[in-house]
Amino acid sequence: MTEAADRLWKPGGQQALAYLHGRGLRDETIRAARLGWTPGVMVPTRDGDRCYQARGITIPWFDRDRLALVKIRDPDAPKPRRYKEAFRDRPGIYPGPEAIRAGWPLVIGEGELDALLLGQELHDLAAIMTLGPSSNRPDVGVIGRMLCAPVRFIALDADEAGDKAALEWPARAIRVRPPDPFNDWTEAAQAGIDLRCWWLPRLGGTEALWIYLAALRWGPALNDPLLDDGPDPYALSERLAIRKAAVMDNTA
Repeated sequence: MTEAADRLWKPGGQQALAYLHGRGLRDETIRAARLGWTPGVMVPTRDGDRCYQARGITIPWFDRDRLALVKIRDPDAPKPRRYKEAFRDRPGIYPGPEAIRAGWPLVIGEGELDALLLGQELHDLAAIMTLGPSSNRPDVGVIGRMLCAPVRFIALDADEAGDKAALEWPARAIRVRPPDPFNDWTEAAQAGIDLRCWWLPRLGGTEALWIYLAALRWGPALNDPLLDDGPDPYALSERLAIRKAAVMDNTA
């Protein structure tokens, strides 16, 4: 895994690194997750009868210091075959059991890269974890760890599989779908949605959202009211995204 992680930052890994940057991940997030790149590795099938070649971005799972799972994501492969497992040894949750923090809201995402993006944007607001695909279900051990979280948000993809999987989580969990019309959190971020702003009213109430927005004012608008029609936090996140996009267009 160390070799793959080092390769990502060398000339041969530039395309993979650009792909991760394009998903909104920052360098410090990529390094902390120990993501890597392999141009090709032979992976045995589950029955061990044969091997096949896998190439792409390496995503390691750890249980503290123990390597628990290694996935290889090929960005060029069709969706059903995009992920391949190169190693498995009793994986639990991603990025690790320490992701769940007592007293913190818990957001359960779908897929490692979406979880990393949410963790990057909400690092001081919520604990973020994933079990991988929406078809994976929490076992008794995972559910036991989750009990220390005061509230749990099931933030799986906005599709039928995600909705169906959310129904099978404990009843106190709250289903939160990515904002329309986006299927996942990465798509929303790539379209200009500020994920931190979008999640603030759900995690900390509208007061936290207004504190965040107040810091974004500049020039003559410093003392102006933020909205003419009162605080509607759900509409506000969309307006802020439009405003942010307009500013970026003007400064490009």
